[in-house]
Amino acid sequence: MARPKVSSADKRSTRFMLQLKLAEKKKIDEAASACGLRSAVWAREKILKGRFPEPKAARLDLYTYTELKKIGVNLNQLTRLANGGHLSPQLIGTLVRLEQKLDAITAKLVYDR
Repeated sequence: MARPKVSSADKRSTRFMLQLKLAEKKKIDEAASACGLRSAVWAREKILKGRFPEPKAARLDLYTYTELKKIGVNLNQLTRLANGGHLSPQLIGTLVRLEQKLDAITAKLVYDR
């Protein structure tokens, strides 16, 4: 079955060229990729609609989320013990670093677009 013909009014046949610095092109490519669009489609939407296309949310499977939550709960329990003076000072430093890394990973997985 053949693809339906596009009318000449709906056909995109005119080109619009821009001169960009390499860094600007890279920034556009990254923004388009985050939205799941090609750079040209992303730019066309921005120019014609006056707004940025909606970025796609990072996909986070339930298993990964659950495991991260368990790790976070365990770290919180150990941190409470450490703050109560029940753990060695070296372990306290390690726990703080682990908690910071867990926060960074969670933010990347949940909020990265």
